[in-house]
Amino acid sequence: MKNLLLLVFLLSVALYPQYSDPTPEQLFLEEHGSNDVTDPLVPPVTELTNWNPLPAAPNAFGRTIIGAIGEYVYIFASQNASSMAAAYHIPSNSWVASTPCQFPAYNSAYCVAKGELYKFSGTGATSNFEKFTPTAGGLGTWTTLTATTTSLMNAQSAIVYGGDNYIYAYSSGISSPYPSYFSRFHLVNQTWENVATPQYARRYAGMAAVNGNIYLIGGLLSDGTSGDIAQKYDIAANTWSVIAPVPEVLNFTKWTVTEDGRYVYLLGSGGGYSSGALSSNVYYYDPSTNTWALESICPAPRGLATGVILKEYGKVFWGGGNDGSSGTAYQSTVWEGVGGPYIPVELLAFSGVSDQNGVTLNWSTATETNNRVFHIERKKGGDEWTRIGNVQGSGTVTYKNDYSFTDHSPVAGVLYYRLSQEDFDGTLHYVGVTEVNAGLPQEFRLGQNYPNPFNPATTISFSLAADSKVSLKVYDILGNEVMILAGSEFSAGTHNINFDASSLTSGVYLYR
Repeated sequence: MKNLLLLVFLLSVALYPQYSDPTPEQLFLEEHGSNDVTDPLVPPVTELTNWNPLPAAPNAFGRTIIGAIGEYVYIFASQNASSMAAAYHIPSNSWVASTPCQFPAYNSAYCVAKGELYKFSGTGATSNFEKFTPTAGGLGTWTTLTATTTSLMNAQSAIVYGGDNYIYAYSSGISSPYPSYFSRFHLVNQTWENVATPQYARRYAGMAAVNGNIYLIGGLLSDGTSGDIAQKYDIAANTWSVIAPVPEVLNFTKWTVTEDGRYVYLLGSGGGYSSGALSSNVYYYDPSTNTWALESICPAPRGLATGVILKEYGKVFWGGGNDGSSGTAYQSTVWEGVGGPYIPVELLAFSGVSDQNGVTLNWSTATETNNRVFHIERKKGGDEWTRIGNVQGSGTVTYKNDYSFTDHSPVAGVLYYRLSQEDFDGTLHYVGVTEVNAGLPQEFRLGQNYPNPFNPATTISFSLAADSKVSLKVYDILGNEVMILAGSEFSAGTHNINFDASSLTSGVYLYR
């Protein structure tokens, strides 16, 4: 097997010399693909991620645009379906139609910034820059933005949101002296400015931003240097440096580099045609140790596939791409990956049930790493997430733990609950979402206060089967009224009232 792998490598070098300018034919293959597919190199590995198939996308796709915003994963403009516009709804595990972009193209650069998806040029629509703003139901609106120089707006470029007020764009020249181009776009002012360029030029490279640094990973060689070189841009210092090399030479990574706020990921390679080898390996880079690790193997060999970490859900979305029979034999199959290093908590289950006490959430973990606390958030429909409580985590453990939390004041209807965990260093990760149908109470009920005993405050809950005027008063042990907590109209549902007794003497009090 070693001889076979060495032979494949030597043939690829002989057919496509790395140290000369690409020919027009080679550039055409890079941008449009061919039928000459390179098989993946798959070493043995211990799986950490569990891959689960999802419903197939409405269209096969490759060299596409992807972005995760809220409850949806948006996919636009595949090579084989330039007007493709689809949205995968994560909670319902289903696809809906989205709004096509104004300038359909493939090979486009893309990124998500502040809840909007930005699309940068591409094959078939050069020198166009636009953004997608989600509205509801997977739909949205497209807005044309200020374009930049043509040297940046080509099929080989990549863009990334830096976590500040800027989107950063990178590309390189295809002939000697192989210039690099690196600029940033101000999201508010819509102005462009040049910043420092990297030492090593790349084409079709992937970019990701983590904690004030931008990582330029993989890509086709422009200058004859080693294909495993990876580079880091320090936003504050406006300087570039070389980091630990990528474990493989991966030529088309603009669709497969992503991040989770802690690590940089390579979800396979974007190769699979011409001289670009296809890799099914999933690697992650730890900036704190400057090391790469092999995490798992993608569920199927794919070239020019795309993937993204779903930070709010603690998993990864991956799919599309060619199946290896042809450089443009794109597929509609997609998967979700769970249980990898995407989160420091391995969640076994997360569910909720509605009863007369409210909504009780239950979850179990298989392992936890550096887990200080769980945060519980709630939303209804298109509302914003609201944090409603916390549950202490278990630090670092390798055994099963069970947790529970009761929402004593849910509103009626379909509710979503989101679970996140916070490390001891303050890093936050979303680990799960569940849906609960909280119907109206079937009876009028005054609940037990909690906590009890208390000092100095406690919460009193009550349930209403219909809209009603509520009077809630507190009495001392002799029957004297000491405080009025409520005396107005309340809607049907469950409500919480805070009783602050800091102004009262210690003792026993009654409420009705």
